[in-house]
Amino acid sequence: MAAAVRIRKRAASESLSNSCASAIARQIRHKTCEVDGRKRRRGVISGREQDISSRYERLYVYLYWHLRNIMADIGAHSGGKRVKNGHESLTASPGATLAESLRQKLEAAIAAGHLEPGSRLDEQEIAQRFGVSRTPVREAFRLMAANNLVELRGRQGATVRSIKAQALVEMFQVMAELEGLCARLAARRVSQAWGAQIGEIHQRLVTAGETGDVDVFYDINQEFHEAIYEASRNVFLADQTRRLRNQVAAYRRRVTKMPNRIADTIREHEAIMHAILAHDPERAHSAMRDHVNLLGDNLLDFLAAFE
Repeated sequence: MAAAVRIRKRAASESLSNSCASAIARQIRHKTCEVDGRKRRRGVISGREQDISSRYERLYVYLYWHLRNIMADIGAHSGGKRVKNGHESLTASPGATLAESLRQKLEAAIAAGHLEPGSRLDEQEIAQRFGVSRTPVREAFRLMAANNLVELRGRQGATVRSIKAQALVEMFQVMAELEGLCARLAARRVSQAWGAQIGEIHQRLVTAGETGDVDVFYDINQEFHEAIYEASRNVFLADQTRRLRNQVAAYRRRVTKMPNRIADTIREHEAIMHAILAHDPERAHSAMRDHVNLLGDNLLDFLAAFE
């Protein structure tokens, strides 16, 4: 079993564990038994047999490292750990595939405005950043295309979907009705204890507005709306509202940057919050719908700054 001994030594030089070295040795044992048998019978081994044995050593060390890379991908999927050569880690949800976890990461980046409409998604760069192969990246792109978040353009790859002004206004109108329904149901179903949660979020929003940090303000603003989705206690409605919100998220951020929009948002949030806590479904629906929809001067200002 000289070949097995050499494998152990080679594995040790590659900083492999004893268990890994043993596993590799077991894999080549059946390939070298005939050579060792002939060696024992003749007391000598030919140069050709030595060459065969050496080639098996190299083959199995290569296979070990190939399988090790595969297991790294599996480990990143199942445990959400940082991949050795990656720049970011993927925290997989229970039961989610690697592609689904990657989709969630990319969709969050789009919703946060880190990926602007029309920007190209580089398949190789994303694969390297998250330490995965290109296969889950392509699948993530397909999932995002199904949600109308990206466009697949053949050899040009995937790009974050751009929306024309008319379509965007229509989407805001639908989103206003969905969020209005969330507020209506919340007004019928929340307890007074919910007031402490929404009040704390709103106070942080006021503080962010005073500092003038638009990015922080936008993130807290999303928390406020998310709390109302959850308060509706309608999982399907909340999911559909989030899907549409994610599609227009980059443009919704632009609305936040419009002059006086921060002060208007704080005032409108207060009206929505008070209507919900007063258990007034009609007023809650109307206040939320008008808050989200692009109406009057707000619409004209948005269209003027659209490009």
